[in-house]
Amino acid sequence: MYKALVVLGLVAGLVVSVPVSAQASHRTVAHQADAARADASVPGDRWMEIDLYWFDQGHLQKSVDEFWNRFAPMYAGVQGDRGLILNVGWTVGYIMEWSGDLQQRITLPKGTGQQPWVSETSSLAGTTEERKKAWKERFSKPIMVQKMGYGPWTYGDLKQLGEMLRATGKRRGIDQFKVGSLVYAWDNAYGEVAPWATRHPEAFTRMQKGAEHVYVGARRYFDPALTLHRDDARMGGLPHGITEGMPAHEAFAAQWGSLSRTTGLDAIMLRDSIGFLIPYVRRGPVGDVMPSPQAIKRVTESVEALVKETKQANPRALVMMYSNAASAISDWRSNGCDLEKIAKEGYLDVFVDQTWAGAWNEVGTRHANFWNTPTLGWTYQLDYTLMHGAMLADTKVKHYPLVETFDAWESWDVLHTVPQRLRWGIWAYSHAGVKTPHGLRMPEGSYISWANQGKRLLSDDDVQFLSENIGAAVRDAYQTADIYGPTLVYARSAMQWEAEHATPTSSIKEWIDELGASVGKWPVPILSATRVEWLPQIHTDLAIVQTPVHLTASEMAGVKARIASGKPTAIFGSFAGGVDASLLKMVGVESAKSTEDTASIHTATLGDVSGLHTLHLPQSFPTLTRLNQTEWNGKARAVYSIGSSPQLLLNAKRTLVLWDPADATIGKRGVSLRETWGGSAAPYAATAAALNALLMQAHVLHAESIDMDQTGAVGAWRSDGRLHMLFGNVEEGLRDDADRSRHFTMQLPAGWRAVWKPVWKENPGAQVSGGWMKVDLGADASLLMEGR
Repeated sequence: MYKALVVLGLVAGLVVSVPVSAQASHRTVAHQADAARADASVPGDRWMEIDLYWFDQGHLQKSVDEFWNRFAPMYAGVQGDRGLILNVGWTVGYIMEWSGDLQQRITLPKGTGQQPWVSETSSLAGTTEERKKAWKERFSKPIMVQKMGYGPWTYGDLKQLGEMLRATGKRRGIDQFKVGSLVYAWDNAYGEVAPWATRHPEAFTRMQKGAEHVYVGARRYFDPALTLHRDDARMGGLPHGITEGMPAHEAFAAQWGSLSRTTGLDAIMLRDSIGFLIPYVRRGPVGDVMPSPQAIKRVTESVEALVKETKQANPRALVMMYSNAASAISDWRSNGCDLEKIAKEGYLDVFVDQTWAGAWNEVGTRHANFWNTPTLGWTYQLDYTLMHGAMLADTKVKHYPLVETFDAWESWDVLHTVPQRLRWGIWAYSHAGVKTPHGLRMPEGSYISWANQGKRLLSDDDVQFLSENIGAAVRDAYQTADIYGPTLVYARSAMQWEAEHATPTSSIKEWIDELGASVGKWPVPILSATRVEWLPQIHTDLAIVQTPVHLTASEMAGVKARIASGKPTAIFGSFAGGVDASLLKMVGVESAKSTEDTASIHTATLGDVSGLHTLHLPQSFPTLTRLNQTEWNGKARAVYSIGSSPQLLLNAKRTLVLWDPADATIGKRGVSLRETWGGSAAPYAATAAALNALLMQAHVLHAESIDMDQTGAVGAWRSDGRLHMLFGNVEEGLRDDADRSRHFTMQLPAGWRAVWKPVWKENPGAQVSGGWMKVDLGADASLLMEGR
C-alpha cells in the first residue's frame, strides 16, 4: 500500500534511495538492530501516545517486550527527549482519586466506547455521490479490529509499567526514556461519566448550548477557575482532603505532584479542553469571542495557575500542553487563554499543535459523517502551527507538530488511506518556520499519535514509513537556511487591544491563520510566520500583515516603511476597525462602517482582474462576511466588491493588497469546504490571485495562474545548499466530479535554474523547462522536488 512511499534518507548532505525490495528483504534484520539501525541521528525530541488498555496488565513484561520489538526503531537516533504518553482513561479522575496507596485500583472506563474500526486502505474514488455510497458500504462491513476495555489496573501496576518501559528501552539502546500520562478536561470517556466528576460536579462547567457538538458525547469540562466543596477523603497530595473553596487548579496540582513522584511519571500532557476550554472550533465557552476583558482575565489566570502549580508540584516532570486544533488567534480571542503570556511565565515545557489534519480533512473515514471538519484540515493546521510558532518564538517552550496515524478510539485511519498526504503533512509541519531577527526558529520535536488501535499496533511497515519520513524531514528542517514565499505577520499589539476592549460581538476579522490557510489552498507558498515588531529585521517575499491597528509607533512605522519601499505587502483585516485609517487611505478607502454583528451571505461581483492571471472565477458569487459599508474613491483596483463596497483592493504601484476578508461558518460540521465558506471558493481564489500578482511583480516564486478549479499546496525552502519545493494535493469539498488530480505551473526565480529531481520516486517528478515547473498531482499525491 505505501511501501513505495519510503522517503529518501538525507545522509551527510546526500540523497540516498533504498529500493523497496531491499527494504522488504532486510526488514527483520533492521528491526532486530534497534537503535543501531538508524541511518543518521535526528535532532529534536520524539514522543508517542498509546492507550494504557493496549498493555496486558497481567503480563506486563511480555507487553513491554512487544512494545519495544515494534517501536525501538521509532526512537533510534533521536538526540533529544524520547518518551511515551499513556492514556489512563482520559479524565482527571485517575489523578484526583489518587489516595497515595499504590495498591489502590485505578477507576477506569468499564465499557468499550470506541467507534467502529473497519478496513480503510485507500481514499474513496469517484464523484461525491459515488464516494458517499462507498462510505456507507465501508462502514456496513464487519468490524476489522476488536474493541478493547481496560484491565484491573492499580497505581502500583502503572509505576511498574513505567519502570519496565525505561529498563527495557535502555537495554535496547534507548536510554533515559520518559514515560508520562495525559489528561483531558471532559467529564466522560467517550460516553462514560467519570465517578470523580459525579462526586465533584462543582469542578465542571457545562458547555454553552451549541458548543457541545464538537465533542464525542461530552457536555461538561473540568474548569481550573472553579472552586471545590469540602471532601474529607484522604488524597495522595492532600492528606487532609479538600477544604471548602479550594481552587480546582490547586487540588489538581497537589494530586499530580504526589502521583507523579510516587509512580515516577516523567510528564503530564494537558490535553483537550485544559487551557483552551472549547476545542476543535473557533468558538469559546460563552460565544464566538470572549465577551469582556474580565472573562479573558479569569481564564488566563486560572490556566496560568494550573500550569505553574503543576510544574512546581513536581519540577522534575515536564508539563506539556495541547492546542485546541482551531485558529491560534482564537486561543485568546475565543477561549480567553493568552498562550504567550503563560509561556513567558517559564513553567510550560512543551506545546503540541494537534495537527490531526487528515482526521478532520478526509471524507468517508468517520462512521457518523461523510464530510468532516474542513477548517481543521491540512493547510489550516499548517497555518495554525505557524501562528503558534510566532507566539512562542521568544519563549523557552518547545513547540512540536503532531504526526497522526490511526486512532485508539475513533474510526478514522489516515496512515493507511492517504499516506502521501500524511507525508506532505510531516514535511510541511516540520518546516513551519518562524522568521526572527536572529534567524529561523523551527519546531523542536514530533508527537506521534496513536501507537495503537485496539490491540493492533502500528505495523513494522508503519514504523518504517513514519520513522524514515519524520527523521528525514526533521534533519532537513534543522538545516534550513531560508524559507521562500509569503510570511504571515502576527500583530500581538492589535490582539492585546482587542482583549482589553472585548465585547460579545467585537470582530476585526483577525483570523490571519485561518485566512492564510484558505488562500494557501492554491499555489501561494505560505510556509513561514513572524511578528509585526520583527518585520523590519526579517526578509520575506511578501508580508501578509494581520489587522495593523492599535500598533505601537515603531510597529506602525515598520509597516509603513515596508510599503513605502515597494516591498510586496498584503493586509488582512476589517476595513471598519481592523486596519489603521492611514493604511486604508493608501488604497483610497475614506471610511468604513460595520453593518452587521454576525456574518451573513452576500452576493459579490468580480471587478478588474486584468493582469491577475485567473481562471474559472465567476462574475458573481456568494460570500460569507460581516459586511462593512465602505466609502472608496477608486484610487486602487477593486478585485471584487459587494455592491459599492470593495472587499479586495490591489494597488499595483505600491505592490499592496488590502482585503476585508470573507468568513467561514463557525463550528458547522458534516458539510463540504465550499459550504463552510458560504457556497463559493471565489473570494479565496481571487485573493490568492491578488497575492500571486504581487509575487509575480516582484519576480519571486509564483504561479503561472490561479485556477479556482486547481488547488495545490506549495512550500519552498533552502537547506544545506539545496532548493526544495513541496507540493500536495490535499483538498476535499471544493469539486464534486470524479477527477481528483490537480495541475498547476510555477515560475521559478532567475537564480533557481538548477537541476531539479524528485526526492520521492513513486510519483513522476514535475516537468521543468525554461524556468517553469509544471506540476501534475494525482489524487491525494505529494511531491518533493530538489534543486542543486
